[in-house]
Amino acid sequence: MFLNLRLKLTLMNASVIFLLFVFLITGTYYFSHLQMTKRSQEIAQRIMAGIQAGEINDLPVRIFKELEAPEKSEKPGLPGDFRPLRPFRTSLEAPGEPRPPGPRFFFVKTSENGKITFLSSDQPLANDKLKVLVAATIAKDNLQGFVTLENNDYPYLKSTTSNDETIIVFQDFTSENSMLRIQATAFVIAGLICILLSFCGSFFMANRAMGPIKKAWQQQQDFLSDASHELRTPLTVIQTTLDVVLGNQAETVASQNKWLQNIREESIQMSSLVDSLLFLARADSNQQLLDKQPFSLDHALWQAVAPFEALAAVKNITLELCINNEITFYGDEARLKQVVGILLDNAIRHTPESGHIAIRLIRSENKTMLTITDSGEGIETVYLTKIFDRFYQVDKSRSKGGSGLGLSIAKWIIESHDGTISVTSIPGITTTFTVQLP
Repeated sequence: MFLNLRLKLTLMNASVIFLLFVFLITGTYYFSHLQMTKRSQEIAQRIMAGIQAGEINDLPVRIFKELEAPEKSEKPGLPGDFRPLRPFRTSLEAPGEPRPPGPRFFFVKTSENGKITFLSSDQPLANDKLKVLVAATIAKDNLQGFVTLENNDYPYLKSTTSNDETIIVFQDFTSENSMLRIQATAFVIAGLICILLSFCGSFFMANRAMGPIKKAWQQQQDFLSDASHELRTPLTVIQTTLDVVLGNQAETVASQNKWLQNIREESIQMSSLVDSLLFLARADSNQQLLDKQPFSLDHALWQAVAPFEALAAVKNITLELCINNEITFYGDEARLKQVVGILLDNAIRHTPESGHIAIRLIRSENKTMLTITDSGEGIETVYLTKIFDRFYQVDKSRSKGGSGLGLSIAKWIIESHDGTISVTSIPGITTTFTVQLP
């Protein structure tokens, strides 16, 4: 299950990144193509205007001029005293020499019947191919557009003069298309590399994300298993005891009092367990709301300790109380009493006869501290970080009661009051629970 989920998360993340890269590459390609086309149209319109005005009679071949050795300038005062050089020259000779960068335009003039009457000097095509290009352009109704010849696009702009002569300005888009293909190839290669890296990154992140999911799933399974176990035990005791009672129907109720008391105790314990489970379930779904209001914390502590005095007296345990007076706190009084009850119940159950339990409530400058220290059996260090987990019990047997949910509930209540709860212990000597409230 987790393997499939991890794979789905990885593929989803990689797919999103793939779609983003496709959008980026496609958008960049078409934006570049659009900008080049727009620039080509602007230059073609200027060339056409120059031809119609008689300012442009030809478009000569542009060829790179190799740099010559600098010569002394005949005119003094120039920077460096050197004669400046033109970066390229125009010439009708040496067609094999390299061309300068930039758009390559050429134009033709045709008669009324479509016959070519003039060719500009810078012609990239042979005569037969040029005739095909011109014929295809004349056949188009639009005055501006593209003509494709041998997989090359040739933007054109045509205009008719007063004497029925047609002027067509072309641009050779071969170099531009080559540049776009190189750009697109580079983007595709970079995209493939990034997609591969994103897949690896997505797999890593999905694996990291699966950690809490696995932990939550395992906690849920443990919770269900432990809850089933805790509920099964009292149900088994009740069922067994009822069988005993029903097997002695001739006996009086008084003679069956022992078995009925067992049923009652297990019912109380099961009811308490169900209440704890419901409390934690509401807490997990953020439905366990607190009724916070100002109250006397020291008075509430006295009330919470009072019911346990009898339990302590049965085991001859001494309860020592050191409580500062007039401590006002803003919180849920009933829930904080519940925390005190949970901690005292644990302390009494794990403290042997003639033991000692000290309860202290002290207010410092910016916090209130409650400590409950017992002289019981203590807790091994390895268990200190686990005792607040649900259903966790150091003593796996049920000999000392408890369901392993009390400390989990206490922790939730304290943290909901923006406080902290911690424990320290010396095995066989003492254990101290410390609650700090703001």
